[in-house]
Amino acid sequence: MKEDDAKLTAPDFTLAAYANEEPPDWARGLAQSGVMGSLSTVSMMKQPLAEAQFAIGLYSNYFGPLPFKRLNLAQQTACNYGQSWPGLVWLPICAFYDVTVRHHLGLDWQDNIYWDVVTPHEVAHQWWGQMVGFRSYRDQWMSEGFADFSASLFLQNAYGPKSNKKYMEFWDYERKTIIERNRFGFRPIDVGPVTMGYRLDNSKVGGNIAQGLIYPKGAYILQMLRMMMYSNQTGDQNFKETMHDFTTTYSGQAATTEDFKVIVEKHMTVDMQRIGGGKMDWFFDEYVYGTALPSYKLDSTFEKNAAGDVVFGFKVTQSNVDDKFRMLVPVYLELADGRIANLGRVTIIGNSSVDAKVPLKGVKDTPHRAMLNYYDDVLASSN
Repeated sequence: MKEDDAKLTAPDFTLAAYANEEPPDWARGLAQSGVMGSLSTVSMMKQPLAEAQFAIGLYSNYFGPLPFKRLNLAQQTACNYGQSWPGLVWLPICAFYDVTVRHHLGLDWQDNIYWDVVTPHEVAHQWWGQMVGFRSYRDQWMSEGFADFSASLFLQNAYGPKSNKKYMEFWDYERKTIIERNRFGFRPIDVGPVTMGYRLDNSKVGGNIAQGLIYPKGAYILQMLRMMMYSNQTGDQNFKETMHDFTTTYSGQAATTEDFKVIVEKHMTVDMQRIGGGKMDWFFDEYVYGTALPSYKLDSTFEKNAAGDVVFGFKVTQSNVDDKFRMLVPVYLELADGRIANLGRVTIIGNSSVDAKVPLKGVKDTPHRAMLNYYDDVLASSN
């Protein structure tokens, strides 16, 4: 067995990756054929090590420091799962192979999204499952969902110019997994709320409630909260403070869904306080304890005022919800120079529309288009 180490200074942390010098039994015959080389993973150790190194720094920034200061990455011989314990992550051996070898092995899973996120997902369980536990099966969605969300943060930050594309592809895949009809004709979101956990596993989701609902919808719930808290001035600062508060308060403990809601309510923005009367019951009832899935339509116009500034006219329509359903729906503009600008959030309650005209002071060139939910801010129907 070979070992490779990495040291972080911010935070103070040590990582070690381990790889077997010989391939597992199932790969030995393939290696002997010479078609795919030796199938040794030693030469590929640096990739998962580098991914874990980046993830530890990123997650410490977003979620706070871990109580332990070393993480060992070891491979296990199955390709279809990883696992995490305090200070130890098991990665599938195929995460150590390159994309060409995995292609020859028929492992182009989820358009290779699985291989992009398996290491950062399992590393994230050092926070979600190890540092902060879950009280019962009704709260397990936080462990898996938060780890999946954490992997999206990794994609958004780890790949330079390719990061945004990978991030957008990830959330597109998650959304489709939750809301599109599977081969049995059912949508996973309709089976039940994430707080029912693995009790929801049945033929309607093909016996895979984890991948069909718990992981992706749990991730989406946290993503929606993050995007509600996002500010053009301070970025993710409010969200980071929320997550730091959660991990500090429940480090070494088993948290419940309601515990998390209480922490979120301490850090609500003005918009979040206003739409829910100072509580987050509305959101948790819709997406955590419920199965709501709104549909949205945007009609928009661009005109010029006397000063030559662009005036943005819009009408946002929310449908396929009950009368109590409410949401903060973000509106984006693709500016003439190609930049994406967050214009703000529209508050909509029930099956209704909101329309307005907004002068864009200083904007002289007509934007290319207006958009809702550009960054998958709200889990909604694609129709």
